[in-house]
Amino acid sequence: MPLLELTEKNLNKNILKLCIPVAIENLLHMSVFVSDTIMVGRLGTDAIAAAGLAGSIFFFISLVISSLSYGASSIVARHIGAKEKDHAQLVSSQAILIALFMGMLISPFLIIFARTIFILMSAEPNVADIGKGYFQIISGFLIFRLIIFVSSGILRGAGDTKTPMKVTIIINCVNIFLNWIFIFGIGPFPQLGVTGVGWATAISFLIGAGLLLSKLFRGKCILHLQFCNIRRLHFTSIRRIIRISIPATIDAFLTQIGFLFFTKIVTMLGTVPLAAHQIAIRIESMSFMPGFALAVSTATLVGQSLGTKNVPLALKSMKRSCLFSICFMSFFAFIFIVFPARMATIFHPAPDVLSLAAVCIMIAAIEQPALAVYMVFSGGLRGAGDTLSPMLITIIGTLCLHLPMAYLFGIKFGWGLWGVWLGAAIDWICRAIAIFILYKKGRWKTIIV
Repeated sequence: MPLLELTEKNLNKNILKLCIPVAIENLLHMSVFVSDTIMVGRLGTDAIAAAGLAGSIFFFISLVISSLSYGASSIVARHIGAKEKDHAQLVSSQAILIALFMGMLISPFLIIFARTIFILMSAEPNVADIGKGYFQIISGFLIFRLIIFVSSGILRGAGDTKTPMKVTIIINCVNIFLNWIFIFGIGPFPQLGVTGVGWATAISFLIGAGLLLSKLFRGKCILHLQFCNIRRLHFTSIRRIIRISIPATIDAFLTQIGFLFFTKIVTMLGTVPLAAHQIAIRIESMSFMPGFALAVSTATLVGQSLGTKNVPLALKSMKRSCLFSICFMSFFAFIFIVFPARMATIFHPAPDVLSLAAVCIMIAAIEQPALAVYMVFSGGLRGAGDTLSPMLITIIGTLCLHLPMAYLFGIKFGWGLWGVWLGAAIDWICRAIAIFILYKKGRWKTIIV
């Protein structure tokens, strides 16, 4: 794949070239979550709650650990922009080595304490028993999930967003097919229920990691990694990755901790609100597709633009991407307001679950423009190597707004699930304002990676 031609004339072309594959990839990820929930939904409310909670906990853990790839992606983008491919390849190899180490270190603890984690999340005993097996299986394959995250981040930093998209297509096809077989016991396979989702997911992780590593080490790629760079530690590269990644890791940790406590607050309301919450989350996640895709493309463009010392192009990349993001996500806001119940119906929920989910989907419409702004400018700042600013916003937002308002509105005021979602919407609006102020201050222009 040729390198990006970084000019203002090609800006729209580059944004679309980078973000469309990411958007498709993200849509495919969302389709798997949706299909999982639809299939599991036929097993009852407890099954929806168990699978949703297990998936949320695992996503939290894998995302926090893999956030170490933010540093690698930012450094790779800088080196590619400066046409220093050898340095980019060395950093990429060390990032994969870090992922291998972290996966082997953490997986055993997750397997051993699976049910305890569910209980700590205030899950009812039946929900914990149903979800435990699923969680243990996917935790055993955590290392492959981390390799997928890190390898995809490296490729995106180099400007290749098509390869992660193609691999995701394969992963999702395998996942959906195996879900159908394992959940319902098709052919010679036993009916495994929620545990079947775990095996389908685990096998798809294994295949995806193998394909991405093959591309990086043996395929035609912007980067061509060497096994000798993984067998030995290069402490300078590791220090560079960790220095930039630590704020991003703290950011991801606090975000996901906030999300888990947010889910815990919802769980305190009972199984019906938890099931409604999981359905609403699945639907809202579809709206994240354009914002996330544009955040990824912005990070790459900003990183490579700064690598060529072209600060004005980095500025224009962020502004243009933000405009696109607001337009796309405002469209989703309109859909959420007009068709909330109809969208929730596809999950076959009970009537009480349906009515709660519809209200949450309508509240989600309020935060869409703010999320669009926050996602793109956060991506741009991280692409520049400024992972500290988004981290500070996350700390303040999570500790001072997100969780306190969710608990206050949902539990103390007795507004229930819709109060919890309203508190989250207010938080995202405040974060969007804060990230825009930090973008205007311009500290990100002087970051050295």
